[in-house]
Amino acid sequence: MIISQRLKTITECAIKCEFLVDVGTDHAYIPIFLVKNKIAKRAIACDISEGSVFKAEKNIQLYRYSDFIETRVGDGLSVIKESECPDQIIIAGMGGMLIIDILNNDRKVVSHAERIILQPQRDIDKVRRTIHSLGFKIIDEKMIFEAGKYYNVIVCEKGKDLAYNEEDYMFGKILLEREDELLKSQIHFETLKIINILKNMGEKISNGKQDEAFIKRYNELKLKKKLYVQGWNILHRE
Repeated sequence: MIISQRLKTITECAIKCEFLVDVGTDHAYIPIFLVKNKIAKRAIACDISEGSVFKAEKNIQLYRYSDFIETRVGDGLSVIKESECPDQIIIAGMGGMLIIDILNNDRKVVSHAERIILQPQRDIDKVRRTIHSLGFKIIDEKMIFEAGKYYNVIVCEKGKDLAYNEEDYMFGKILLEREDELLKSQIHFETLKIINILKNMGEKISNGKQDEAFIKRYNELKLKKKLYVQGWNILHRE
């Protein structure tokens, strides 16, 4: 089975486990790959979309893993029964705020996990903060560039993490310490984008016709630009 680089990176972060849950499974490629390679003995592939679960079920049957992978339709981890205790959870391919809601809404299920692997599309800094609030530490982070997009994969285990500052939450402490080349590329790209947006917004503000919400957004972007410049400086320190 051929999987994308993003999904392959997620599977490489998984460890051997008895019971895996893949939230937002879509085609169930991740649980199929992990069961096939004897990393997970048993898995639940769940998704809020009935269509996605139907596709997942078809793929599971195709690879003859119906005895090892069960599909469920539902919202996040709510499909996991009280008696079930997954030791590994994967939540990938969705917005960061949705991932945060999934983690917070079913904290009891999350507390059983020895490892959580997250791949948020947005609000990654907020996801990192939530990980810490739930009593998990970030043990690794990886970045991928695929099909014109940057992706972060965050690997978490139970425990207390080192102190994080604003730059650590925004860009990832491990990625900064590693001086990750893809992070450098992303910061450069995002900084140029913010500069262009600020320029256009500044021209509109000079006309004096913008409301308070617009001005607030402008000031937020100025602060974000400052943080990105700080991140760039950290990555390029001597």
